[in-house]
Amino acid sequence: MQFWKYSTSALATLLAVVSITQAGGPADGEAAADPNSAVVKLTSENFASFLEENPLVLTEFFAPWCGYCKILGPEFSKAADALNESYPKIKLAQVDCTTEEALCMEHEIRGYPTLKIIRDGDSKKAEDYQGPREHEGIVDHMIKQSLPAVQVPESWDDLEKLVEEQTKPFVLQVNSAADDIFNKVANLKRKNFAFIDVDKEYLKQLGEKLGKDLQKAEYLVVHPKQLADAAVYEGKAELEKLSEWIDVETVPYFGDIDRDTYMSYMSSPLPIAYYFYKTPEEREAVSESLSKLGKKYRGKLNVVGLDANLFGRHAEAINMNPDILPLFAIQHIEENKKYGVNQTEHPEGPSVEVIEQFVDDFFNGKLTPIIKSEPVPTAEEIAANPVVKLVAHNYNDIMNKTGKDIFVKYYAPWCGHCKKLAPTWEELAEIYGSNTDDAEVIIADIDHTANDVDVPYEIQGYPTLLIFPANGEVDEKTGIRKPIVFEGQRELQALLDFVKEKGALKVDGSELQAKLKKEAGEKVEDVKEDAENLKEEVEHDEL
Repeated sequence: MQFWKYSTSALATLLAVVSITQAGGPADGEAAADPNSAVVKLTSENFASFLEENPLVLTEFFAPWCGYCKILGPEFSKAADALNESYPKIKLAQVDCTTEEALCMEHEIRGYPTLKIIRDGDSKKAEDYQGPREHEGIVDHMIKQSLPAVQVPESWDDLEKLVEEQTKPFVLQVNSAADDIFNKVANLKRKNFAFIDVDKEYLKQLGEKLGKDLQKAEYLVVHPKQLADAAVYEGKAELEKLSEWIDVETVPYFGDIDRDTYMSYMSSPLPIAYYFYKTPEEREAVSESLSKLGKKYRGKLNVVGLDANLFGRHAEAINMNPDILPLFAIQHIEENKKYGVNQTEHPEGPSVEVIEQFVDDFFNGKLTPIIKSEPVPTAEEIAANPVVKLVAHNYNDIMNKTGKDIFVKYYAPWCGHCKKLAPTWEELAEIYGSNTDDAEVIIADIDHTANDVDVPYEIQGYPTLLIFPANGEVDEKTGIRKPIVFEGQRELQALLDFVKEKGALKVDGSELQAKLKKEAGEKVEDVKEDAENLKEEVEHDEL
């Protein structure tokens, strides 16, 4: 997943903002739980002993000044009180990282609030809590965490009740002797889904309820209120294959991306088809049709809705106009390609028929991806700037100059470190004569937020400096040479040494720099000599 960081992180940021603005509770409240609540305050003195005494603990690592923590604080207190009444073995605890710095460092806490589920006193195997942040959701999530990874109903009534009360997709095991595999998968995915083992005695009744012949089935994924559409696993029971199948089949035919579903969509290898809508009525009007579309392309495409009032800005990240709604687009994250229904031709939004044809064309390879790119620099701009400016429309042409070492700065215009590096980067380019045809080393930069380009390296921050050695090994996925990342001090001499050491041509930039200084000095002397000669001529003329 190394080509989707920018657009998906933009959506992740939007999700975080919306989650906070929609959350209940005062932003200026107390981050620490109500001292009269059932939340337990943990310190380095009682941390280990408390965990040993309590088999299931949800622990919040927080800072009193953190706004998000202040929103969560009251909800956390309510959840603790509710659990203490009905499920007293489930505990909620807090650690103040401003006073328990060593404890928080030990658990690698990098942001606030961080919530972790700790079982049987083993904090080293703590799970990151990714459930709801309001008290009812916390209670529901933790109750499910307290249950065995695999639930085994003791009667048909218990099984029927368990099936009917599910609010998320769940997994059934029937007719299977491979209990170890099912248990392993259940333990891996228990925080997301319920896993139920069905006794053979209830197969006939369950089959009637689901409308399926279960005599040869082993595993099923069932969606609430869509029992007749239960998916049946086919093939040999293998841990990895079963796990991947569950990941695919638990995604709704037409769902929405929100904080709870974000990672399941973004971590999937499947392309994502987005339907941006303005009102619930717009979504409802296409829901049945897009569900059928999702069912038709199950395992090939995930179809999702996005509320444009909340996530409209993500349309820009996939190269669409967020002001023309509804809109429909497909993002193939692994290939870093985006496709969209023409908004000029459909200013009121595409019809279902247009969407269906668009998806059909996508799978038949008839669509051209939308490429976001800045304008290609003019000849005058190229001559005036020693740094070679890369944009999406000239990127491959320059990167395909395989006989040259190419050193690229991937930056963002808002990045302070990038701005600080700019003068040094320009000086580096001047030393190598980077913008001339005979340059052996090209010093280039690209606004990575404004241009869709493939990079055979996972860019996680800006600036990222990569050198592509001349005639280097080519990455099969992108067709671009595999780069080497610069991780030293961003100073001129360190950059010069890096190019000499890691570049295939071993160009000595320090020698070029000394030569330029010498030539510059000679030019200064020539100018001085010309000035003296001119002075003598003027004085002679005056005489």
